[in-house]
Amino acid sequence: MRHLAIHPRDADLSSDSLFWDTDPDDALRRSLDEMGQMVPALAEIVDDRPRLLAGRRRALALRRLPGRTLATMVLEWPGPGCGLSPEVWRGMVYLATNMGRAVTEAMLVQAGRYFQKHVPIPDVVRLAGPYLGQALAAGSRRLTAWLALPPAADGLLFSGHVPLAGAKALAGMDEHDLTALWPWLFAARWSANTLAAFVTPLREAARASGRTLAQVAEVALAGLVPGPDLSPNDLLSRLTAAARQTRYPTLTGLEERFERAARGITRDTGFVLRPSRGFESDAVTLELRAADKTTLAQAAADLARMAADPGFEELWSLARGDGPDECETGRGRRPGQGRP
Repeated sequence: MRHLAIHPRDADLSSDSLFWDTDPDDALRRSLDEMGQMVPALAEIVDDRPRLLAGRRRALALRRLPGRTLATMVLEWPGPGCGLSPEVWRGMVYLATNMGRAVTEAMLVQAGRYFQKHVPIPDVVRLAGPYLGQALAAGSRRLTAWLALPPAADGLLFSGHVPLAGAKALAGMDEHDLTALWPWLFAARWSANTLAAFVTPLREAARASGRTLAQVAEVALAGLVPGPDLSPNDLLSRLTAAARQTRYPTLTGLEERFERAARGITRDTGFVLRPSRGFESDAVTLELRAADKTTLAQAAADLARMAADPGFEELWSLARGDGPDECETGRGRRPGQGRP
């Protein structure tokens, strides 16, 4: 290794192995101005010009300080005997200079995308793992799944709209699929669970109907417009409800009918009415939370009144005549199944 003092503008800062570098802030410029450069940049000589392997922010900051030089240490690729290509070696040098740095999910993907261009994804984890530490140990499977997505998906992660764990819900999508959902994925901040609840029914509906995800989404989400009148939670609820209704139109229709009738029956009481799972039987469940005898006494009177409500007949008839069909639930209904 040898040391060079070069003009900051003579350094080539274009290497894509500098995958975490950002522009310098005022604090760095002030430190370099008052204290000088304490850590040399790393570079390799390419076509008689130093190309930085680390220290881009320092070089950019020093360009704004007249008369300053960039202290640089020159490294050379050890050759094929090191077991790394020049591209992978550059990335490993950069990781080594950033060892101990707090690594976010976005930074994991930035590093992964760089190495993915040069080695298979399993080798990305093997090579980068010792330098990424706990960040990769906690999310290596998630990173592997994310790197299988089109690079266009990275904007969702970098903007904070979708977490790394959301890769499971997006798995297998191409850029056309992502484009179809783009406005909605950027309209809210999703957890892995809410994203799966939104995307999975749309994908299942597309497979069941033989249509593309884009075609299904266009119909399912028509009329839904993100805007200031909707809170983030309301928007998520409406999107997931629209997706589920597209996948299970009969079942969601029964649920709406049940909810309307149940509200009429239990109005002004402490009872909650619930249908059987998937409306597989005519039975309904009444739930009551009671903390004292007064509540129980009132509940007994309410129950007597509710028992005479004709709305129960509608609830009991839902499963008998209008249950979800086999294509929605994945299982058929036994002939004659219904309330005895």
